[in-house]
Amino acid sequence: MQKPASPPAGTLKFGTFGGVFTPNLLTILGVIMFMRTGWVVGNAGLKESLQILCIANAITLLTGLSLSTIATNTKVGGGGAYFLISRALGLEVGGAVGLPLFLAQAVSVAFYIVGFTESLHFILPTLPDQLISGGVLVGIFAIAWIGADIAIKAQYLIMATLGLSIVSFFAGFTPIPDIGTNWKPGYQDGQNFWTVFAIFFPAVTGIMAGVSMSGDLKDPSKSIPRGTLYATVLTFFIYAAIMGWLALNASREELLNNKLVMQRIAFFGPLIFAGLWAATLSSALASLLAAPRTLQALGHDRVVPRIFAKGVGPSREPRLALLVSLILAGVCLLAGGLDVIAPVITMFFLAAYGTVNLAAGFSGLAGNPSYRPTFKIHWSLSLAGALGCFFVMILLNPLATIASAVVIVGIFTILKRRQYQTAWGDEWSGIWFAVARLGLLKLADTRKHRRNWRPVILVLVGNPATRQNLVDFADGFEARRGLLFLAHIVTGDWQKLITLQDKLEENLEEFIRENRLSAVAKTVLADDFEHGVSTLLQVSGVGALEPNTVMIGWSEDVLKKLEFTQAIRRILQLKRNLIVYAEAELSHAQLRPHIDVWWRARANGSFMLTLAHLLRNSSRWRGHSIRIMRVIGDESRRAEAFDSVSKFLIEARIDAVAEIVVSKKPVHDVIVEHSGKSEVCFIGIKLEEDHAEPLAEHAELVNRIHGHIFLAKSWDSLH
Repeated sequence: MQKPASPPAGTLKFGTFGGVFTPNLLTILGVIMFMRTGWVVGNAGLKESLQILCIANAITLLTGLSLSTIATNTKVGGGGAYFLISRALGLEVGGAVGLPLFLAQAVSVAFYIVGFTESLHFILPTLPDQLISGGVLVGIFAIAWIGADIAIKAQYLIMATLGLSIVSFFAGFTPIPDIGTNWKPGYQDGQNFWTVFAIFFPAVTGIMAGVSMSGDLKDPSKSIPRGTLYATVLTFFIYAAIMGWLALNASREELLNNKLVMQRIAFFGPLIFAGLWAATLSSALASLLAAPRTLQALGHDRVVPRIFAKGVGPSREPRLALLVSLILAGVCLLAGGLDVIAPVITMFFLAAYGTVNLAAGFSGLAGNPSYRPTFKIHWSLSLAGALGCFFVMILLNPLATIASAVVIVGIFTILKRRQYQTAWGDEWSGIWFAVARLGLLKLADTRKHRRNWRPVILVLVGNPATRQNLVDFADGFEARRGLLFLAHIVTGDWQKLITLQDKLEENLEEFIRENRLSAVAKTVLADDFEHGVSTLLQVSGVGALEPNTVMIGWSEDVLKKLEFTQAIRRILQLKRNLIVYAEAELSHAQLRPHIDVWWRARANGSFMLTLAHLLRNSSRWRGHSIRIMRVIGDESRRAEAFDSVSKFLIEARIDAVAEIVVSKKPVHDVIVEHSGKSEVCFIGIKLEEDHAEPLAEHAELVNRIHGHIFLAKSWDSLH
């Protein structure tokens, strides 16, 4: 698996004011402020308009706080929000959100251009929309093609123009006689609180403008939190003041029907047009600068083809990614008006915002020692921000929310299957550690009972490539209900083998990933096999996740070896369940679809029946029947034995058939007669600690049975 490359640092040029605060301010104070704030107040009234503003700004403020927290905990590279999410929650989550975020940024370009086009109609009503929109798109594309440097320098002039337009608006004063009518809502047909919210929310999404330029900042970890929070707070008060001034100076009818009511109220109306054009064009340009940089970062991490990572010049300008963004923006211009595009942007940004908050919340909750942001907030605030984002998404459009979730989950699944190996660590290990820690502490407080038994199996696999069937059956027994420890015991001179240990464990871990096992890898160095088994049983797992069962492969070559005998004794002394697996001699087609459990003692019987039940639940063995086989020597006891086994099956709630065999023959002969060609056969064994040669007496039986054989010794009655 090829490791994704890290993006080049590029040229870091811009400070807090120019690189974050100003782009955020210009994007937030944009087309919505000039052309839809009056409409919002007209529908929702001043009372509910301020509520909409507070909810929208609360979400963006919490997101800004989360962004600031993540940004001050890591060296921020190019890609903005995508970079922060992928480094906190992993490449898969980052990519799943980064692609929709890129689309949102590209769509935003069209959104601002449409706003500019609508405003120009008031002066030049005869000009075709497509001509205006197309010309503006080509113009800002040309500026973006040259580079971010020109755009950053031009924004100061734009901000001055915007400031003058706002001053002109507040300098105008024509109060209406009955101001109280604008306090309460008066929604038009088809509108309500949340539909108006959806139109307004894109106004506050500008906090992504600054962070999207993260790769071009001198000090992102300082600039992002300062610039983002300053812009968020300042623009909140500006919007609140504008809403109040509109309610004071315009009738409800004018608010609803005059998109440029601010121009009518202003002391010098043309400045409103100048501010509107400056805001829409600068916001469109900012979005057209941000979108390709997000796509470029996605290309560097190989989420999208590597070709999109290419840059031109010392600052690595993403020319190809810019062309893709241009095409997407052009397509969106054909979609319709401002009110059509705005809700789409709202859903995209809310999904991105929610994930940013989750990243910060999980990072704080996990509490990794490496998590040391210089800007700190409590994890609960970030999670509250995430819940707010997702809650609003559902309220706005449940179907669109579901569709967005499907897309994000789909992208995540695709990326997960690629099995990326990243050069950075994410927070998931810390999150799972915190969850595991809490779970282990809770498990330690619970009373042990047979109802709570889970298969935690130590599988002695050695080289797993040569023991595939052993691993497959162990996985069937585990059945996503327990845990496997795949272990490799390496015996010999430690000094010579110490360098080999890590490599062998990496091979086991790779095998686990490829086979998607619920397992962890263990490799131990030992003087001999018995010492290795003893060590594994004592150091593997913790608390309730310690192995309760040992599974080994059958081999006649080692049955009589002293170290093997001692290992079996050690397993018995430590009171671990034992499973010895012997591979089938015949093919699947040559064997009968039976899973036979030969019953002698209750402990062994309940253990083997549980294993058979777990195995039968897997797809490969689902069509097989489970037979509980019991041998008795007297026909008169048949009914009693059958009732006993049947009653046990009812208590165990397992679908199986009880078969009583009456025979005077040796038990091994009876087993061969009835199960010689069954595909799976469980045989309970009685082992004592002082057996000179454990399992040796079963060698003949194993050789006579042609299916898969499991010799089992249990210390637990599970039913």
